[in-house]
Amino acid sequence: MMAPRMRPVLRRVALLAYGGSGKGWGQSKEQREHMIRYHLVLWLALLLAAPDFSAIERRITAGDFRDALAQLELRKERPAAWFVLASKAYDGLDDPAKAVSAAETALRLEPRNEAAHVQLGYIFLARNTPAAAVDIFSEAERILPQSLPVRLGMGLALKELQRFDEAEKILSSCWPHPLAFDALATVYLLRSKFAPAKALAIQFIASNPADYRGHYFLAAAKDGLQEQEAVDSVRHSLTLNSRFAAAHALLGKIQLREGALAEAIASFRTAIGLRPDLTQAHLQLAQALQRAGRASEASREFDIVRELKKKEAEPKPSLLFHRGNR
Repeated sequence: MMAPRMRPVLRRVALLAYGGSGKGWGQSKEQREHMIRYHLVLWLALLLAAPDFSAIERRITAGDFRDALAQLELRKERPAAWFVLASKAYDGLDDPAKAVSAAETALRLEPRNEAAHVQLGYIFLARNTPAAAVDIFSEAERILPQSLPVRLGMGLALKELQRFDEAEKILSSCWPHPLAFDALATVYLLRSKFAPAKALAIQFIASNPADYRGHYFLAAAKDGLQEQEAVDSVRHSLTLNSRFAAAHALLGKIQLREGALAEAIASFRTAIGLRPDLTQAHLQLAQALQRAGRASEASREFDIVRELKKKEAEPKPSLLFHRGNR
């Protein structure tokens, strides 16, 4: 049976827009953990499809990207799985041009290769080019309509484009996949749909009681619903992961609302110490300091907020691409 004809798609990364080397994409620790979890979907798909490459896959999982490439070069046969792994290794080395080229070679060899489609979309999604990722995942969906990783990638890309109606529908269809939880809960909170966010978090906690994310999102949803138990949930999240900046910031927000200024200030400072670019924590710290009568400190924080907002408004690094035949 002949493989379906591939239409012209996004291909070739020329260089990074607005300059930049590809390093340090401004992602927080939480965002990087989020993308690592997304990578796990691809790793599983690839291991199931190509067990002979499991040793090299483990090198990539461990972050030994150059060693993985060296091991790949020793292989004489180069099937599609070889190029998917090479793409992942180049991706890990912050070389998106080579990563895209390798993923596209895999798709030329095997147009229905699920791991290759997901890897190609991920490269663009992780580098602030979600419109390209939507195009890639749309093509993949036509070829692999039952693929959960492809559908999940589409939902994540739509969320980044703030096409929340579409993202919510697709991510809901991916539940109960763990990564779908993060993205779907975030969409609910951004849309002030606190009751569905709370219900989703409760479901997630039932299956993953030791995962701090469920308790954090439950706290955020309860806070949106103005429920007093929000503080208990956010404290529980912090007992499971004391280095989660967003949870410290949420705790500070609750403490500030309750008038516990000293405790709120401490929580905001902890959040900022873990993630200095957390604008909302700086803003709420400034408000707490102002209410505490510490005007000069508050003024400095407001200055930081202005600088962060100015930086956020600047063009973000993204990938340049063009359409062409494979």
